[in-house]
Amino acid sequence: MGGWQVRYDQLSPGSFAGELLEFRSDWMQLVRDRSNQAMVKSGVAWKGAITFSIPLSADGPVYCSGHPIHEPSLLVAHGENLPELHTPQHLDLLGVAIEEHALEHVLECQGIQFRITDLPRCYRLGDSSVQRDLAALFDELAGCDAVLGHDSIRRGIRDAVMLHMLELIAPDQAPPLNPTARKRMVDRAREYALSHLDEPLSILDLCNHIGASRRKLQYCFQETLGINPVAYLRALRLNAVRRELRTSTQAHGVQEVAARWGFWHLSRFASDYRTMFGESPSQTLRRTQLC
Repeated sequence: MGGWQVRYDQLSPGSFAGELLEFRSDWMQLVRDRSNQAMVKSGVAWKGAITFSIPLSADGPVYCSGHPIHEPSLLVAHGENLPELHTPQHLDLLGVAIEEHALEHVLECQGIQFRITDLPRCYRLGDSSVQRDLAALFDELAGCDAVLGHDSIRRGIRDAVMLHMLELIAPDQAPPLNPTARKRMVDRAREYALSHLDEPLSILDLCNHIGASRRKLQYCFQETLGINPVAYLRALRLNAVRRELRTSTQAHGVQEVAARWGFWHLSRFASDYRTMFGESPSQTLRRTQLC
């Protein structure tokens, strides 16, 4: 794993089988670590990293510095001071390493009360869908190597993972806003989005700009407009793709244009596009080229 120094000592008998999948983009690194034997893991991550470890599936408890963790949990630690882990057989583990300064910036923008000094810490996942969502994200990444060179795609992946981590470590517990305050927040978010139509904004961008959590922003959009902010931003980006396909005089393919606007799952993009506009993106492009 790039930047890590980790020692694995096998404890259970039998042939070892394992796999490491890594994705790195600027201030974030994702690692999926699968193994079929019980092990002791020790070591350090790269300097300045805050690490988040999430078991996607496990055949038994994980022991963290001698303490058993029986329920699915998120472990957060400083990369240079990782606790020793005793892992069970058949573990599928997701590791997220985020540069401390990048995490502090987001926490400050959104006014989140999370002390990086109070680490390591363990958070129960409960009924959170984050394990399924992150496993699905990794599965999608495996099939989209062709578009990972686009900065908009890499940024979108970083932002999506960051939002998942924030919801786990700092769930929004603020009281609901009144209708006037909700509309004011939505108006600020929409004004910011509409003034940045030349770039593929993410929900994290909106949250940082208006100083609100994703959950609060979603609640305000739903109550004010009857649509969630993810769908709203997706609609803006779909319109941006359509606008470019209809006006482009260059030989850019659909996949390249879609990737530039942050769509990395091509079949899902094509389905959303057809639902929105009643035709496929290739039909739009073909009509443009015939004119």
